[in-house]
Amino acid sequence: MKTFLICHRGALGDFILTWPALICLRKALPDYQFMGIGRTEYMRLAISFGLLDTYIDKESAGLLDFFCGKSIPEKIGLPHGAVLWLTEGQKVVDLLKKSASLPVVSISPFPNEQIHLAQYYCSTVQSHFPITVPQDLSDCFPVRVTEGEYVLIHPGSGSSKKNYSPQFYRVLADELRRLGYTETGFIFGPVEDEKINVEDFAGEWIERPKNVEALADLLSGASLYIGNDSGVSHLSGFVGTPTIALYKTTDSKKWGVLGKKVVHISDTNEKSAMRKIQECLSSW
Repeated sequence: MKTFLICHRGALGDFILTWPALICLRKALPDYQFMGIGRTEYMRLAISFGLLDTYIDKESAGLLDFFCGKSIPEKIGLPHGAVLWLTEGQKVVDLLKKSASLPVVSISPFPNEQIHLAQYYCSTVQSHFPITVPQDLSDCFPVRVTEGEYVLIHPGSGSSKKNYSPQFYRVLADELRRLGYTETGFIFGPVEDEKINVEDFAGEWIERPKNVEALADLLSGASLYIGNDSGVSHLSGFVGTPTIALYKTTDSKKWGVLGKKVVHISDTNEKSAMRKIQECLSSW
C-alpha cells in the first residue's frame, strides 16, 4: 500500500486553512492512502470529508521520538512522501527522506509572508508536487446542496480579543429576527462556556454540538452564519454556508475565511461593525 503522511497538530481554523493544499494533493496522488497525525477530533473530521483515509493521534506513544527525528513508529510505516506543518520539522524531514520516493516537505504553520495562509500553503506544496491550484481556492470545497433553515451566531473564539461584547451579539440576533430570520440561535462550545457568561444570553436558543462533526452538520443546515475569526467560521465557509466573518483584531487578508459566499468585516468599533453587517444583509 502506498501511503502519504500529513501532519498538523494545531487548532481547527489553522488546520482548515491547509485543506485546499491537501485537496489538491489528493487529486494529484489518487493512488495513495493519506495518513494524518494530529488532534483526533480534527483528523476524524478530515476523514469524514474525504481529505484523509486514516490517522494517528498526536499524543500517541512513539511520536515523541518521531518528532525528535530518532525513529519512525511502526504504525506510521514508511510513507512514500509527506507534507508536515511543523514549526521545526527538519529532523523529521531528514528521517522520512531516508525511505521516501516522493518529496518530504515541512511547512511553517505561521510564516512571516504577508499573503493569505491557504495560498501560501498551496504555493509551497506546488513547488514540490505537480498539483493544480484553482485561482479561487474555495473551488476546492464541497458544493452546497441545502437551502438552510436557520441562522447561527458564534459569539466566541480562541481569544477574547477577537470578540465583541455579548450585547453586540444579542442586538445582532434581534436585528436578524427583525429582518425575517425568525429562527436565529447561538453556537456555544467549551471555550464559550468557560469564557462567556451564559446569563448574558438568557432566553436565547443555544446549540452545543457534541463534537466537530456534529458542528459541521449543524452549520450545513444553516441559511446564514455570523461569527468571529475562529475555527467555527472557517468550517462554516468550508461547508458552503453563507458566512459573515468578523475581524476585530486579526487580519482577514492573511487569516480570512474561505468559501463560495463569505464576506469579511474588519472593524474594532461595534457600531460600525453592526452597520456593515446590516449593509451586507441588505445586499444579499
